[in-house]
Amino acid sequence: MELSLYLFLCFELLGTVAFAVSGAMVAIEKKADVFGVLVLGIITATGGGMLRDMLLGTLPPRLFSNGLYVAVAATSALLLFLLARLFRDIYVKKARMVDQVNNFFDALGLGAFTVTGIQIGLSSGFADSVFFLVFLGVITGVGGGLIRDLMVMEIPFVLRKRVYAVAAILGGLVYVWVRSIVPGELIASLLSIFTTVTIRLLATYYRWNLPRALP
Repeated sequence: MELSLYLFLCFELLGTVAFAVSGAMVAIEKKADVFGVLVLGIITATGGGMLRDMLLGTLPPRLFSNGLYVAVAATSALLLFLLARLFRDIYVKKARMVDQVNNFFDALGLGAFTVTGIQIGLSSGFADSVFFLVFLGVITGVGGGLIRDLMVMEIPFVLRKRVYAVAAILGGLVYVWVRSIVPGELIASLLSIFTTVTIRLLATYYRWNLPRALP
């Protein structure tokens, strides 16, 4: 297997685990049962890729043709459910720390999936369309969380808080730019993920939000 394929698989699995944990944490916070935790974990981890594949005309989406991603997402969500159940008192008392952990995993998943979305766009023959490549990266990164939030009847996080999609856009642009001047995928991928994660974490710490029409 080529190095680029290894990198793609690593980033895909990294994003899958990170978003599955993030989705499971939201489900636990909403007091969902074990099935609800599994569903939200899986949909958060795979929903963005599903939307991307549909845009590219890849049917059925890869999550249905390759069970690895669903298995990894389900395992990650189930492990978190078991930990939260076994150490319930600690989990509740450390709510602030849990929220910070959730935010980190969410940022990590956003960065990883932004990269893999662009990589799939490149492999599909859209190297000349920067806008479409970045769009694919963003939809891969935010799509699962968007579906998750709609399922729990909340305004999607991406539309209301912490420059979420903006971080993915900037990370995607960094990937495309660095890849155009530095051969290979590794440096572009790492710098893109670093940019996305850093912006997300700084936005959370300093409470950066985009302007709103009403307070």
